[in-house]
Amino acid sequence: MSTRETAVRILCNFEKDLKLKPHFESLTNHLNFRDRSFVRELTSGSVRFLKLLDFSIEKASGKKQKKQKPFIRNALRILAYQLFFMSVPAYATLYETVEAVKKVSRKSAGFVNAVGKKLISFNYRREIEKIPDEIERTATLFSFETWMVERWKRFYPDYINLLEGLNRTPPLFLRINRTKTSPENFAKLLEKANIEFKPHPFLPDMFRIKGRVEITSIPGYREGFFYIQDPASFLSAVLLNPQQNEKILDIAAAPGGKTTAIGSLTKGKAEITAVDIDEERLKLLKENVQKAGLKCKILLEDITKRTSLPENYFDRILLDAPCSATGVIRRHPEGKWNKSLKLIKHNQKIQRALLKSAYKLLKPGGYLLYSVCSLEREEGEENVEYAVSIGFKPVQFDIKFGDVGKNRKNTMRVFPHRDNMDGFFYAIFRK
Repeated sequence: MSTRETAVRILCNFEKDLKLKPHFESLTNHLNFRDRSFVRELTSGSVRFLKLLDFSIEKASGKKQKKQKPFIRNALRILAYQLFFMSVPAYATLYETVEAVKKVSRKSAGFVNAVGKKLISFNYRREIEKIPDEIERTATLFSFETWMVERWKRFYPDYINLLEGLNRTPPLFLRINRTKTSPENFAKLLEKANIEFKPHPFLPDMFRIKGRVEITSIPGYREGFFYIQDPASFLSAVLLNPQQNEKILDIAAAPGGKTTAIGSLTKGKAEITAVDIDEERLKLLKENVQKAGLKCKILLEDITKRTSLPENYFDRILLDAPCSATGVIRRHPEGKWNKSLKLIKHNQKIQRALLKSAYKLLKPGGYLLYSVCSLEREEGEENVEYAVSIGFKPVQFDIKFGDVGKNRKNTMRVFPHRDNMDGFFYAIFRK
């Protein structure tokens, strides 16, 4: 099966459940690094610009995409994506995509070829400019659900820059595990392996890897010297400001990025408890904690129900709550199409239940860091008001980073277009 045929089949499966990663993993595990990277670009890119691609294909073909057979519909999508956003020669792209379609339907291959020839010279920007409604025009150009663009325009004056930032492929960051090495020693290993990197401007534990690098080829991969993590995710642990010898609880901890970050920041000298309600994800948490060389109590617990955890016990609690994840769309482009206002409201109820339960577990004078990888006010600012109403006291962050996140009082937001990291919200409280 060719790389393009593989990409089309992944997209066909994606349409059924709006999930991308499991289908990508199952259909590319036999490919080498180069081919796998190519298929990742085709599938992630096509999902990222789905609305724009379908608009363009329908204009060029005169036919509705939803009426096409799944394989043909998605073949046209990867074809349009390559022509619009990749540097692959146009006619080579057209030939290879048509060849993939021939295996399924020779008759349809002719149609794909004809539409492809029109797409080569298609000016999608000029056609989108003809859409009369400004919000719909913007939603089509940047390829987002219309309701998302409407609400972000209300929330954020620079929403156009936000949309652009969410459409950029995110950089690869590694967070150094201080229980096993130091940033200085890890830098020497990268230099010796001729891997280009750049230290993060204000997080010394993080390096940005330049270019495309196979993760397993990075020194220290098997030894647990690093963890792949976005700076925004690491900030949740940094802003918690965990100290050695403290009792620290990580709620909704799987797959373990923040748990291991807390362990690294305290050099393995804190009493860490990590809980999650998902048994499968808990296995990943255990693997990551073990690989990091940390001691940590890991429990399958729903703290909103009966829990074995003691009340008034923990010095610090990290609640990186389940959320709509609209802040990580650049990393998970399928998030453009599987969210809803109903989901955001549902998440808010879960977040508030977790805040209420966490309050009981935190000792008087203890600190709670609440974070979500969400752009939505319902999951951020509105929950701060709720937290205060149940007894939490807003306090200032102990750690500040100048203009990053626009620190104000006890809350902070970071964005892809402003801070070169995922979209996150943070709030710090004391009991």
